[in-house]
Amino acid sequence: MASNQGKGTLYTFPGNFRAYKAQIAAQYSGAQLTVAGEDKFRMNETNQSPDYVNKFPTGKVPAYENDAGVYLFESNAIAHFLSNEQLRGKTVAEQSQVLQWIEYGEREINPTSATLVYPCMGIMQFNKQNYELAKDALNHILRLLNNYLRPRTYLVGERITLADIAVASDLLLLFQWIIEPSLRESYPNVTRWFTTLINQKEFQAVLGKDYHLCEKTAQFDAKKIC
Repeated sequence: MASNQGKGTLYTFPGNFRAYKAQIAAQYSGAQLTVAGEDKFRMNETNQSPDYVNKFPTGKVPAYENDAGVYLFESNAIAHFLSNEQLRGKTVAEQSQVLQWIEYGEREINPTSATLVYPCMGIMQFNKQNYELAKDALNHILRLLNNYLRPRTYLVGERITLADIAVASDLLLLFQWIIEPSLRESYPNVTRWFTTLINQKEFQAVLGKDYHLCEKTAQFDAKKIC
């Protein structure tokens, strides 16, 4: 069923897991969404222009606008707007549970992911103490999710919601760079849930065929730091 959000444009850079949330939500809801090409958006150029900042005060990406004059920044807000009733939750209780998991991903998973992955990608300095704390945090996150998902297929209800889309997107870099096979075996319920999601056609339409689970935990290489 097509959504009624109008035609919209998403401004982001390639491979931005935060933007994936909105793109995947649109795949499920039928929202008409176009990702701006390089002719319309250049990172660190377009988003610093007065016109962009006038629409999106933070100057960050992803950002979204539609033909009805709606302007949104922050990935979770954009994904919520592009969702349908099923994704958002059909009852107030479900909607609150969806929000709960979105908040958890933003506050717990993303900082952990950044600390573990970004140094390996060469976009953040490596700090051994922070890295070790983040490794402990990751195990806590995976244990919590594994226990919660033991009797469940999805995070909220019996069908995919924005909770699944958001949390899976927040975990993308970790599964790609850090969570190697032995760690996946230790948390089978999380692995089952995550692989079920990334194999859905709606996810694959956004992630493409280049996304692969890591075979060995990536290590920090000082030569990669910009």
